[in-house]
Amino acid sequence: MVNVAYNIDCMEYMKTVPDKAFELAIVDPPYGINVNMNMGLRKGQKKKREQKNWDNSIPSAEYFKELFRVSQNQIIWGGG
Repeated sequence: MVNVAYNIDCMEYMKTVPDKAFELAIVDPPYGINVNMNMGLRKGQKKKREQKNWDNSIPSAEYFKELFRVSQNQIIWGGG
């Protein structure tokens, strides 16, 4: 068994993978809930974290189409 990590956009990578190449895909895509990184601060407290935009939109239908194509089974974490 070989463990390999790739630093690449998942959509670019999945396009290079044959159908059902993976037995299981475990993913945690963005939920599209515009998470507030400073939630819970008391009035007057300074912001502790810079606002990020990673969770502003949900993955496209193309993302899920490719995910289901390259994997036999899927565990998808997320809000719903």
